[in-house]
Amino acid sequence: MPTYFPNDIKYNPVPFDLTYVVYDPKDPLGILCVHLSLFPIYTMVFYASWFLLTREIEPVIVVGGHLVSEIINKFAKKFLKEPRPDFHKEFGTGSLSYGMPSAHGQHMGFFVGYFLCILLFKINNLPPMQKYLGCIILSLTSLGVCFSRVYLLYHTAQQVIVGTLFGMFLGMSFFLVTSVMRDVGLIDWILSWPFVKFFYIKDSYFHSYQSFKDEYDYYLSLKSSNTLTNLTKI
Repeated sequence: MPTYFPNDIKYNPVPFDLTYVVYDPKDPLGILCVHLSLFPIYTMVFYASWFLLTREIEPVIVVGGHLVSEIINKFAKKFLKEPRPDFHKEFGTGSLSYGMPSAHGQHMGFFVGYFLCILLFKINNLPPMQKYLGCIILSLTSLGVCFSRVYLLYHTAQQVIVGTLFGMFLGMSFFLVTSVMRDVGLIDWILSWPFVKFFYIKDSYFHSYQSFKDEYDYYLSLKSSNTLTNLTKI
C-alpha cells in the first residue's frame, strides 16, 4: 500500500476522467481502486436501471435509504471533525474535508446490510449455497471499496471500518423499517396514488417475488402450452 505524501515527487496522481478520484495511472492496483471507489455511483446506476426496466418500487425505497444514510453521514462528519489523511487533508470543503466516518464505507455498509437481510430473510426459494455465495460476494465488494479508499489515501483504516459498520447498522435498521411499512400497508397505499399508478409502478418484488429460475420455468410452461395449442389447431 502506498505511503505517499504531498512532498513525495514519486507520486503524481491525476484525476480519473471527469471524476475527483485521483490515482497514479502507472499503478495497476490504483486503477482498480479507482473503479472500486466509484462503485457507489455504479450502484445508483444499477438502481435506476432496475426501476426503469421493471417499474418496481423496491429500488426507489433502497435509494431513499441511501439518501437518509448520506445525510446522517454529513452530520456525523461535521460533529466529529476528524480530518482525512495528510495527502487529502485539504480535499473538498465543509463535511467533504472530514473523513470520519467514510461516506464510501457507510454507503457500502448500508448496501451490504440491507441486501444481506434480503438474501437471508426475504428470498426463501434460493438454495442455501446461492445465498451464502451472494453474502460472500457482497462482503468482498464492500471490503474492496473500503480498501480502495485507504489505498488512494482518502481515508484511514479506522474511518472506513467505522463507516462500514455504521452503514451496516443503518442498512439492517432500514430493512426492518421497510418491512414494517409493508406489513401495515403503507407501501401499498403509496402505490395506490394516481400519479404512481400512471407509471405502472408495482411491488411484485415483495408480493410475488420470482427468481430468474421461476420466471424461466413460467416461460417454458407458457411456451409448452402455446405449442400444444398450435398443434391442436393443425
